Amino acid sequence: MYGYLIAGRASEVVTRAYPSDKTTTPNGPYGGDYEVQEYEGHEILVLNAKTSKREGLPRDVGVPLDDKLEPFSRKVLSYFQEFRENEPVFNYTRQELHKGARASFKGYVYPIEPYTIREIDHDRYNEILRKVPEEIRPFVKPPSSVIKEKKIPRHFKPLALHGAMRHFRSMELARRYGFNKEERDIYTGHKMSGSDDRYSHLNWRQYIPKLLQEALRRTNV
Repeated sequence: MYGYLIAGRASEVVTRAYPSDKTTTPNGPYGGDYEVQEYEGHEILVLNAKTSKREGLPRDVGVPLDDKLEPFSRKVLSYFQEFRENEPVFNYTRQELHKGARASFKGYVYPIEPYTIREIDHDRYNEILRKVPEEIRPFVKPPSSVIKEKKIPRHFKPLALHGAMRHFRSMELARRYGFNKEERDIYTGHKMSGSDDRYSHLNWRQYIPKLLQEALRRTNV
């Protein structure tokens, strides 16, 4: 439920890593990593997540603290309240989390829509860079002649925590609540194009009206 609410990566959930696991930096929450705030008469659960792949950049994920609007939020809050402020909430490794998720979702799959992988031929690119003055090399973009494209067709993957929870929550934000790209980037911790503002991901008030308005509309139908 926590991973879904924050559209999180596995490493943003767990707080431990095996010494041999060199690819995981645990960024999971501790007991004090939440707040309950108010927005226009609504209680909002603000989860203080840390964004993996961005050096643990803080992001605040705000969700309505109302069972009719967001059925997971109060359960997550109750679970956090069982822990002391500096006590890890999910004190296990990415591998243990994956094993539990695979067992829980056994037999379920989710679709990955077609996409394109672009890979740079670094040897050829470096040859090009060596021919230009060193001071302007940082501004030379790879030309199309050194970029290889591989089209990945639509396919299915087993339902587990990392990709599936992020995928489903991001899709829900776009389709059900009408989040635009900037709002989704703020929510999920993606780097926002053209912005160096490291504080933008603390601005849950920018998108919370869409969660409240659409959810309230559905409950009144």
